[in-house]
Amino acid sequence: METKLNSSEARDIAVIGAGIVGMSCALFLQRDGHRVTVIDPVEPGSDAQTSFGNAGSISMSSVLPTALPGIWRKLPKMLADPTGPLAIRWRYLATLAPFLVSFLRNTARGRVEANSRAIAALINGVFDAYDTLVAETGTQDLIIRRGSLKVYKTDRSFAAAAFERKLLSENGFEFEILNSDELRQLEPALAPIFEHAMYLPQSGGSTNPGQLVRRFAEHFVARGGTIHRARATGFQFTDGSVSAVIAGSQNIAADAVVLAAGSWSRGLARQLGAPVMLEAERGYHVMLAKPPVTLQRFTMFADTQFALGVHDDGLRVTTGVEYASVDAPPDYRRIRALLPQVAESVRGLDITERSIWMGRRPTLPNSVPMIARSPRHANAYFAFGHSHLGLTMGPVTGRIIADLVANRDPGIDMTPYRVNR
Repeated sequence: METKLNSSEARDIAVIGAGIVGMSCALFLQRDGHRVTVIDPVEPGSDAQTSFGNAGSISMSSVLPTALPGIWRKLPKMLADPTGPLAIRWRYLATLAPFLVSFLRNTARGRVEANSRAIAALINGVFDAYDTLVAETGTQDLIIRRGSLKVYKTDRSFAAAAFERKLLSENGFEFEILNSDELRQLEPALAPIFEHAMYLPQSGGSTNPGQLVRRFAEHFVARGGTIHRARATGFQFTDGSVSAVIAGSQNIAADAVVLAAGSWSRGLARQLGAPVMLEAERGYHVMLAKPPVTLQRFTMFADTQFALGVHDDGLRVTTGVEYASVDAPPDYRRIRALLPQVAESVRGLDITERSIWMGRRPTLPNSVPMIARSPRHANAYFAFGHSHLGLTMGPVTGRIIADLVANRDPGIDMTPYRVNR
C-alpha cells in the first residue's frame, strides 16, 4: 500500500544508479512521498547499462550461488580456457585474489545452503514488488508470466543437478520434472535432443528489459522525480552524515543517499565506510532472429551452459561468467563459439548475429546482494551486488530500501544482506 508522508517527514534522497535496481529504489521512495534525484552518467535503459542487456529472466528458481561445492577443482580450467562457461582473465588474477579467497570459502556446503536461503528469501517477494511497479508504470506489456525451463540432454547432466533441485524444494519453490515427450508438448520449438527438463511455473521475464527501465524512469520523472546525468564521484559530510553527492560539477544536496551503482559501487561504498569485495561478473549476449516456431519462455540449457530469452525483437542468447576488470575490453569468442550448439537446440534457428553486447554484473563472493544501511553513516544505504539476478531482484530491493529509510519492518530477516557479514 502506498504511504504518503506529510511535508515535514518527506526527505531529499539521492539514488546513485539508474539501472533496474536504482530506478526501483527511486520509485518506491517516491511512493512514500520523498523528493528523489537519480544520478547516473548514462540514459536509463540505454545499451551502456547492464540492465539493458540481461537475459530478461525474472526468476523464481535461481537459488544457486555461483560459489558451489567442488568448483575449486575447476579453477585451473577457468584460467586456461577463456571460452569456458566461467573464465578468469590472467591479468586480473592478482587483483581478484582477495575475492577468490572469499569465494572459495563460500563453497563449503553449509555456506552454500545459507547463501541459497538468503537468495530465496528475496526471490519470494519478487512478483509482489513487480506487480506494484508494473501496475503503476503501465508496463504490463513488457512482462510475461509463462514459467521457465531448464533442459538436459543426458541422464548424467540431469543427475548432476540434484543439489539444485534439493535447494529449490527446501526453499519452497515449485517445479515439475518433464520427460522428453512432455517437453516437446510444452516447447515444440526445441530440437528433440533433450531427455529431461525442469519446468518452473512461478518464473517469468521481460521481453525488453531496457525498455522496462526506460519506462520506469519516464514514470518517475512524470511524477516529479529528477534524473541528473553525471557520474557520482564522492560525498560531502556534515556531522557524520552524508549531506551531498558530488556529481560532475555539482553537489546534489541530500538528506539520505542510496548507492545502487552496480559494478561501479565499490569505490563509493568505501567512501561510505564499507570496503566491499565487489567484482564485475561480466556477461555477454547475442541477438538472433526468432525462428518460424519460437520459444515461449526463458530456457536454460544445462549441458552447454547458455540460456535463451524471448524478447520483442528476437531471441537473446546469454552465457557465461567472466571475471575481469570493469573496464577491460570484451572477449566475444566464448559466446560466438556457442552459436552452433544453439542452432542444434532450436528448430529452424538462424544463428546470423544481429547484434552482440557485453555487460558488467555486480557480484559479491557469496552471490548475496548487499541491502543495508552504511555501518558508518546512518543516512546512507547500499543496494548492489545482485550478480545475474538484478532484473529479478530490482523491485523487491527497491521496496526493502524504502522500508529501511522509513524504519519499517521489511518482513524478512535482513542479517544476510548486511555490510559486516
